[in-house]
Amino acid sequence: MIPCPACGRELKINTLLYDTPFFGKVLLTTITCECGFKHSDAIVSEIKEPTRFTVKINKKTLYDKVIRSTSGTIRVPEIGVEIEPGPASEAFITNLEGVLMRIRDIVEMAKRWNADDENKVARCDEILKRIDDTLEGKDELTLILEDPFGNSLILSDSAFRERMKEEEAKALKTGMTVLDLTGLSEDELFRL
Repeated sequence: MIPCPACGRELKINTLLYDTPFFGKVLLTTITCECGFKHSDAIVSEIKEPTRFTVKINKKTLYDKVIRSTSGTIRVPEIGVEIEPGPASEAFITNLEGVLMRIRDIVEMAKRWNADDENKVARCDEILKRIDDTLEGKDELTLILEDPFGNSLILSDSAFRERMKEEEAKALKTGMTVLDLTGLSEDELFRL
């Protein structure tokens, strides 16, 4: 029995192994409780070669798709942004505009939290201006997406894809506990 973190009752766990484009086999899990607690996760069960994508975000590429797995790191060097995976990291599918909007929301929050620090507010304003100018087509930013497990992707003719060196991949945070599931059958996966 696994107790609910909200009320202590027994959790109901549902799992499904699903074969998805771009990712391969993904273990989908949903954990629910009668009290309303719910948690869902998608765990990619395949590890591919470590990959880095680099793309210029501009008016022509704003709507190019981005698939970020739970192990993907996003960097926008011109504005000093680095989003690393952590234990609660979530995968998402969006476009380059959506990534900038996520970053914009975080910077807006940081600006509110630091409202009494003029230097931090000024830095937030600089970042917000660069983001807004890029969204309006007046500027260009670089997005780098790195994944030590090769499960993140930028779907764009403008994106440059390269295999990362093993040393580079090992230096990245993964945000997860890595299990070697090689050779396990689907039945064995469900018994984990």
